[in-house]
Parts: sequence; C-alpha cells; structure tokens
Amino acid sequence: MINWDLVFQGLAAIGTVAVAILAIWGEKIRACLAPPKLIIQPHTLRGDPTVLKLRGVIDPSGGQKVMYYHLKVMNVRPWLAVQNCRVLLKGLSRRGPDGRFRAVSMAVPVQFVWAPAEVTPQQITIAKEQVLDFGRIGEQDVKFTPILYTYPNNFQGFVEKDQAVRYYLEIEASNFVSPKPRVFEVAWDGKWEFEPEKMEHHLRITEIHES
Repeated sequence: MINWDLVFQGLAAIGTVAVAILAIWGEKIRACLAPPKLIIQPHTLRGDPTVLKLRGVIDPSGGQKVMYYHLKVMNVRPWLAVQNCRVLLKGLSRRGPDGRFRAVSMAVPVQFVWAPAEVTPQQITIAKEQVLDFGRIGEQDVKFTPILYTYPNNFQGFVEKDQAVRYYLEIEASNFVSPKPRVFEVAWDGKWEFEPEKMEHHLRITEIHES
C-alpha cells in the first residue's frame, strides 16, 4: 500500500533541493539550456543627419553637416546579460574593376565605437540593446569613414567616390562569440546630400548574406 505521506514528503524535499539549485546555479543552467544570443541589426542605414558645432567657435554656416550611420546590437535573450561586449571589424573586401570583391589584408582586428561615444565605455554589458556607430561622411569629405577607436597606418577601409567596401563584423564578449561575421557593404557614387531620402541614392549600405 502506498504511503502518501512519505511520497509528499519526498516531493517536498526534491522541490526544496531544486529551488536551492536554481538559486545557486540558475543562471548557469539557463545559459546551458538557452545560451546568450546577440545579433547585429540595421538601425539608421539611410543616414542620420547631424550638425556638429565646435565649442567656442563662431561658424556662420551653423556648423559642420555630417551624415551618420548606425547599427544596433540586440540581445535576443534579455534574461541573460552579455558582459564585456564589443564589436570588432574582423575583415575587409574591396570591389575591383571587374566588379568582384577581394579580401584586404588586416593583421589586427579593430573595434567599432559604441554610441554615444562621449559617455559609453569600449566594453559594455548588454541586457536589451545598444546602438553602434558604424560610419560617417561629412559634406566636405571625400570618403566614407567607418567609426573605429583606432586606425592602422595601412587601413584600407575608407570608401571614396565610385568605390565599394564590405565590412565583416563580429561580436565578442565574456560569455558570447559570434557564430559568423555579419557583412555590410558600403557603396558611394561621390555625391552628398543632407536629406536621408536623397542621400541613400548616393551612399548605400546593404547587409550581405554570404554563403
């Protein structure tokens, strides 16, 4: 005959142990069952028009007109925060005269800048999402510039008139590594506009899904 009192006592004991295990190792268990997952998404790839004003400088024009471009890093599983996160430029390829893209040598990966750059450290914890400065081009500029913390002396990632460059981005963090790079192509015909609707016809940023 089943002794239900012993059964209920046993179940209660198991429940108590399970609660204790979750309290101690709950985050690790969740990380094993559903590990952290970050993705890079387009954010303002049509352009974000900005006027830069220098402090203490009188500028009759009102300031320098610049078009900024941003990406966004999303945490698909916000119950697992990702620590010490950064986005690296791991590779480059440039379009040749035959229309084909060929890899450009990069000895050392370089890091993109988190936005806003003035108050955001180089490595951050992402619980939900974070905007990333991808690139910029000013009204008087002759090239699109990816926004990085440092630029090697032989850096070949600028985009000048009638050029196209593909950027290979990877996320790195203490508890996450990108399964593969996300690729964004920037092509520019040399013309500049301060309205995103017009500028996107001259400078186009496209995510490339390579096999």
